[in-house]
Amino acid sequence: MNNFLPDLFKDLPERDVDEALELFRTVDVEAGFRLIEEGDLDSSLVILMSGECEVSTGGTVLGKVSRGDMIGEIALFTDGMRTASVDSVIKSELLLLDMESYEKLRNAGSTVALAIEEHALRLLADRLRTTGDRIASLAEGVDRHAFVPEAGFFDRVVSAFGSGGTMSPGWVDGAKVLDKSPLFEGVPEVLLKQVAEHFIPFGCRRGHFLCTEGEEGDDMFIVASGLVDVVVATDGGKMQLLSTLEPGDAFGMCSLIQSQHPRMASCIAREKTVCLALGKMKWAEVVPYPDIVGSVIRVAMIRALADSLSYANAQLSMLDMQRVSDEGVDRGREFAMRAAAGVETVSRARHDQDGDELPSYLQ
Repeated sequence: MNNFLPDLFKDLPERDVDEALELFRTVDVEAGFRLIEEGDLDSSLVILMSGECEVSTGGTVLGKVSRGDMIGEIALFTDGMRTASVDSVIKSELLLLDMESYEKLRNAGSTVALAIEEHALRLLADRLRTTGDRIASLAEGVDRHAFVPEAGFFDRVVSAFGSGGTMSPGWVDGAKVLDKSPLFEGVPEVLLKQVAEHFIPFGCRRGHFLCTEGEEGDDMFIVASGLVDVVVATDGGKMQLLSTLEPGDAFGMCSLIQSQHPRMASCIAREKTVCLALGKMKWAEVVPYPDIVGSVIRVAMIRALADSLSYANAQLSMLDMQRVSDEGVDRGREFAMRAAAGVETVSRARHDQDGDELPSYLQ
């Protein structure tokens, strides 16, 4: 059976693989059987042992799945909403891993759970690069230099906010902060306390740039208190507010998984703000190991990237529709900027701003 498993299992301890396979369920299906229905809630991971399947969305075929391929590795960690349908082309044999069995693997510190999580992260990183390329190229008539702030942009921020600066964050209940974040939903408090030990409290004053558009970053942040505005530069050194992050919301995740990744938006403290920061070096120390704390942090990152990419791609789809309907360059620029900001942030409720709702300092 091991000869038909994904390559990512090949170098794992044989005992771990054999123990994991006992938790998988074997299923045989005939040709034409629908394994996965787009829009259904189903978090099962599927490995194709033999046969061939076809992946489609909205009736459009996206590709084929063959022996040793995995299906549904992202749904295993998110809300389980299927984003595509999968049908068997010929008689096929499958291995299924449900959420309960996956939890047994991760709680046992199995290297198989680690391999699945790392695979999902690599997959999302590849998708992130693709989305970033789409944003960088933008649409016809949308200037890619819109994502590089002019000097006047920073002058305007200082004028509106003040010069910012850091401050002592005081004592922060890290577990309580993480509990507010959708990235750590369902994690027990005792485990959240262990995870919080890897984050560093960071305090700043009104007007401080936590992330600066166009610059490389080394940290991701989760808002503990205060408000953080997500803005992009527009012509003439002006700013456009794309969203406001509240306690529990996260931003800056891409810097941890992609080297030399420039920030696609600026994140500015609207008021005195405290965040929990996870640096690139701490990320590198924690994520390679199959213990439960490392797993919780990996899964949080998977959820963050999946949410961000979903939002960003939705905005790019709107941009494509704008191109077809010829609504104009300004509308296309707006969708492109929202997509850029979407890659950088995770929020329970994305507060997209309309022009008449902008704070006075942005009008």
